[in-house]
Amino acid sequence: MAVLFAPDPGVLGLYTIGVTSGSIAATLAAASPLFSFRWGDTSNLCIPDFISVGVSVNSVITTSVSMPLELIAARGFTASDSGGTAITLTGNNNKYRTSFQTSLVTDARIATTVLLTAGTRTLDSQAVAVLPCVTGTAIGVPLAMTTIYARSSLFPIVLNQDEGFIIRNQSAGPATGSFTLHVQMRWFETVTELVII
Repeated sequence: MAVLFAPDPGVLGLYTIGVTSGSIAATLAAASPLFSFRWGDTSNLCIPDFISVGVSVNSVITTSVSMPLELIAARGFTASDSGGTAITLTGNNNKYRTSFQTSLVTDARIATTVLLTAGTRTLDSQAVAVLPCVTGTAIGVPLAMTTIYARSSLFPIVLNQDEGFIIRNQSAGPATGSFTLHVQMRWFETVTELVII
């Protein structure tokens, strides 16, 4: 049998998640945290491979609005966000291979029917990436799963201790309706700073 993936010895593991929020009231204010990922490990590094997001409208929106989603780096992330649904990464959860060690991610979570509450973190002034999203008015999928970040072979994003990111809406939501956010992510955990091609 062929070995399709042989990671560098410095790689502790490769992990993936696919998560869905609760049904969120579309009337949310601008810059509301919807997804949070925090790396607090003191000795190792986290290298996001890709992050994709999508939106489903669950109940009718009267007037469509532009509500871009943005990915923003968080530094000095010393206390995790709270609320929402914490993503379980203990044991063998979400490993690509059982022999990989348990994920060292400190905290990852997504909104339920209410938004996340910010922990202790400093967000960059601008987003790392942004995805246009127009809500539409009908129940359905105004934004199918779309990659908001993909690792560059030139140099990837590398998360050191107390770094991470959030996903939030850039502008205020519509006056009526509700929606669901979907997030898919894959990442490496490593003992050294690697550029994996």
